[in-house]
Amino acid sequence: MAEKIIFDTDPGIDDALALLLLAASPEVELLAITVTHGNTSQDKCLRNALQLVELAGITHVPVARGASEPLVKELSVAEETHGDGGLGYAQLPPSSQKPDGLLAHDLIIDLVEKNPGEITLLCVGPMTNIALAFLKKPSIAGKVKKIISMGGAIHYPGNATPQSEYNVFCDPEAFDIVLNAGIECILVPLDVTYKCIFTTEHLARITKARSDVKKFIDDSTRFYMEFHASHQSIQGCAINDPLAAALLIDPTLVHNRDYFVSVELLSPTSKAKTIADHYGALKKAPNAKVSMDVDVERFMNLFIERMNALI
Repeated sequence: MAEKIIFDTDPGIDDALALLLLAASPEVELLAITVTHGNTSQDKCLRNALQLVELAGITHVPVARGASEPLVKELSVAEETHGDGGLGYAQLPPSSQKPDGLLAHDLIIDLVEKNPGEITLLCVGPMTNIALAFLKKPSIAGKVKKIISMGGAIHYPGNATPQSEYNVFCDPEAFDIVLNAGIECILVPLDVTYKCIFTTEHLARITKARSDVKKFIDDSTRFYMEFHASHQSIQGCAINDPLAAALLIDPTLVHNRDYFVSVELLSPTSKAKTIADHYGALKKAPNAKVSMDVDVERFMNLFIERMNALI
């Protein structure tokens, strides 16, 4: 039976690739796409999501507008990483789709209430929408099956500040609320996603995808690769969000470790740092399974195979 998921996202180049992976995967049943701020503004992220469901052929999936700013901190966007429109050099035609009538956090509440214990929240952006849902109706936290979050950096350097990963950095207070909501949570941090570098050699292996899908992947990742080369001296691009999505298809791609994870909220030098208690010094029960190792070759093969299936 396919796993029911809500995809919470801020598209975003790698978010878009994750959505294409979900669309190509019969192992998942995509109930909704909830859109947050993050890689670009809420308006642009929503526009991108509506265009992407058309590209992916999943226009039956509702797309809901979500939070336009973090709970506490000021808004951050990453257009230097993802381009002015959020999708690199890719240009998609205007969408005929309209957002769902419910706001993202209300749609999350509604779907979880109707499917108690059955829905996995796949979160690849700031956690604002999820935190808003839990704050509005705390009881639904106990009805979520689990959360898979692309977020955090344990040993790996941050990509937003020297110590903080971008999704956590955008709304650390929201991430802290969700992390401590008592739900099974799998964190997919930079420690594993930055081992998954998508190169021009990988791109050349995507030969069977529909022409518009192939052009989108080419144009979006070209921008992403240019950013990684100029800012991080990486040849290729880290496809962070597709790795988190891939765990819904094959959870054995990663090796998880149980940790109590906290988010630094006060320090001016390490704000939004995710801290894992490796040796139990805090005497607190683990609140997350953290992906610390990944089978890169198997993941890349899976991603390329599924992109070629989009015909």
